[in-house]
Amino acid sequence: MKVLGIDFGTTSFSGCIYDCEAAQSWYVTSYNSSHKGAGLKREFDIQKVRHDLYSFIDKLAGEFDLSEVKAVSVTGNMHSFFLVREGRPITDIITWQDERVLEEYKDGLSYVEYVNETYRPWFSKYQHRVSSGYAVTTLLYLLASGILGAEGFAGCSLHFAPDFIVHELIRGPVPIEGAGVTDHSLAHASGLYALENRDWNHPLIEAMGYHGIAFPRIAEPGTFLGVVGEHIPCLRGIPVFLGMGDNQASVFGALMENGVSRELQDTASSPPVVISMGTSGQVSAVVDSYPEGSELIDCRPFLDGKILLVGATLACGRALQTIKDFIQSVARAICQEEIGDEEAYEILGRCILPSSPLRFQTTINGTREQPDKRGSITNIDLTNFTIENVVTAAAYGIVEELYDYYREMDIDCGVIIGVGNALRRNAFLVDIVKQVFGKEMRLSKATEAASFGAAVCALRGLRF
Repeated sequence: MKVLGIDFGTTSFSGCIYDCEAAQSWYVTSYNSSHKGAGLKREFDIQKVRHDLYSFIDKLAGEFDLSEVKAVSVTGNMHSFFLVREGRPITDIITWQDERVLEEYKDGLSYVEYVNETYRPWFSKYQHRVSSGYAVTTLLYLLASGILGAEGFAGCSLHFAPDFIVHELIRGPVPIEGAGVTDHSLAHASGLYALENRDWNHPLIEAMGYHGIAFPRIAEPGTFLGVVGEHIPCLRGIPVFLGMGDNQASVFGALMENGVSRELQDTASSPPVVISMGTSGQVSAVVDSYPEGSELIDCRPFLDGKILLVGATLACGRALQTIKDFIQSVARAICQEEIGDEEAYEILGRCILPSSPLRFQTTINGTREQPDKRGSITNIDLTNFTIENVVTAAAYGIVEELYDYYREMDIDCGVIIGVGNALRRNAFLVDIVKQVFGKEMRLSKATEAASFGAAVCALRGLRF
């Protein structure tokens, strides 16, 4: 039996067809060209998302026999959202990278600072602060800036990025009706969710003046949503089941693919840890409870009432890209040569040493707690400022930032599972993770863990 998982990612669409009987999976990706931005604004153009989605489905149909697919589920950008009024989007999809809320709002405070200082009494007990990229702060910006017009939130409903893909699969160009259904992970990603109640944080919504917005009903992954419509002949009539946010889907996919699903039955003693390295980085662990919540650790809802602990960095692959750009700039300045990205990354890999005396703080674009924080290189002396030491220190800095979050969780993991393109393309990072964490690491065979996790959500729906 084959199921399909779709991941609406930041830079690409990816799909996983999983045959649960043969224990085999196949993947396909295509480019997400919908990005648009100006200044601090980061959005997906909805019309381009629609075009890219159908191009992606055509590519799927060209490579696989989709008549064998029995179910579909969708994951994607878990913080990205859009607003709908009278069945039509009135915003594009505002992404997790949008930083307009860092602009000044009032009394010398940014929107983020104002929300954290003014509305903290209404936060969930697991929610120590909010940051840019979350609906809880961006909605205030949309209202105060006049983007929504005189009507404000009147008649609006809130939807998340994967919801748009689901609507296109089921209903296509038909107007969006009501607020729809979402899962706990996407609801939590808005910053307007109370984990202790596993529901919307209604007191916070009321206090912030968001009560005029219709919020989606929250359900468990695997909930039946409808069937693919007549407008997509290659998938017509296939049931669509609710997925989850891309972080949870990646963790779920990594755990299931590596055969540790039984460990989800008892996560109290030695929970498996999933390290994801892509554009950004995350260290995640599934636990039954987390009473001593750290302000540095994000507690997110997971399947069946469990909690996902997440330590998230903003620069991982981005830090490597910065070093790659540095190598290219040096080649231009000294050799008057242009070298391509692939060659620059090969040079980067050849520069890795067993260790470096330099300390590279890789917070080059801040942290969620301190968005204005920047990176640094220290312990430079007369002889050690070499390209090899800089590159090695950067690689260690990426891993050490994740390790700091792992230590903050105060757990002892039983196994580390690695996912993400940065790990897959840079074997030296796997070696550094083993050394820094002092644990063995298994690199997931799922080349796209999020879409594989979505496929397993589809399978879960069939088995409900």
